Amino acid sequence: PNIVCTYIFRLEVFDEHDQKSCAPAEYVVEVASDDAIHVELLWRTPGDIDETDEGGGPTFSWGSDVDLHFLYPFAVKFFDVDYDGYWLTPQLEWLPAGPDGNPRLDRDDRDGGGPENLNMRVPEAGSSYRVGVHYYNDWGYGNAFATIRVYIYGVLREQWKDVEIRNADLWESHTIAWPSGVVTRVLDEDGQAKITHGYPVP
Repeated sequence: PNIVCTYIFRLEVFDEHDQKSCAPAEYVVEVASDDAIHVELLWRTPGDIDETDEGGGPTFSWGSDVDLHFLYPFAVKFFDVDYDGYWLTPQLEWLPAGPDGNPRLDRDDRDGGGPENLNMRVPEAGSSYRVGVHYYNDWGYGNAFATIRVYIYGVLREQWKDVEIRNADLWESHTIAWPSGVVTRVLDEDGQAKITHGYPVP
């Protein structure tokens, strides 16, 4: 289980006559994060007829590649190798907070669906972190619909579902203020999701 939620596992056993041999068994597992900040990125790509398959190579992929970004206040822009936590920089050193103040990208999903998870144990007081989503490569599958969930000490504070993005878009989704834990949506001048088309990648 790699998404914060409740999982229900069920087991039914059948004998050689295709008859149930016992009562169904059920086990409930609660998956939670104990980090101060936990951010999840999920997405769906309607053009991908099987989002459960995995794999790819230098010239193809079995799914779309969408990436989660998490910026330190010093970051001037996305893809800052010192202050943007994403697939290229999964383990950053953000002083003075020390190791527990560094963001950790647990998973980089390159072939569709997610999740990508980013965690921080001890955010720095007085900071305002930024969350973003970049559509790195659609691999010909077309537009994707991205969802961001932000948890503060295991409690879901914000969920923004199914924001449509196209290849090379960057969606700047939220700010997270600390120590208040206030999560705020970032909007453009029209009050819509702030999306930059064709965001330049270094």
